[in-house]
Amino acid sequence: MLPIRETRLPGVGVRFDFTAKGGERVGVIVHRSGRRDVIVCSPQDPDVCQEVMHLDEEEALALVEAMGVSHSTGEIAKLQLALGGLSIDWVEIESGSAADARTVYDVEHVEPIDASIVAVVRGVDTIASPPSSFVLEVGDTAILVGTSEGAATLTRLLTGG
Repeated sequence: MLPIRETRLPGVGVRFDFTAKGGERVGVIVHRSGRRDVIVCSPQDPDVCQEVMHLDEEEALALVEAMGVSHSTGEIAKLQLALGGLSIDWVEIESGSAADARTVYDVEHVEPIDASIVAVVRGVDTIASPPSSFVLEVGDTAILVGTSEGAATLTRLLTGG
């Protein structure tokens, strides 16, 4: 099996790609909204890409089924569909973020947000359901749950973007 590279795209989602035997880089950008963009990129420059198609979550699941992907992968895709309007995201707190050295409460109450920090990964430790007094630090990865819009707003607050 070809190795798949995963690249987080702050404020957008995650890009998954692999190098095809012909040298092209084939990828999928999974947007936080659930939309998927299938792309083909230049062998010389992975940032020079041509969008091939846009798929919503239901279309992506149909493509997965059509390609004969394993049952477990299909179940994960079904779980994503079952979540409906719920977004789950992993966001690293970046240098220069207003969230650095602030509590979860302070960050979540800057403005009305339809998302919450449900866990924080710090080094090798995972803090599930951090208390509102938990102080965030640069390098922490916050796991967010909420609406797509709420998660996007909370991501901007955590990354300083």
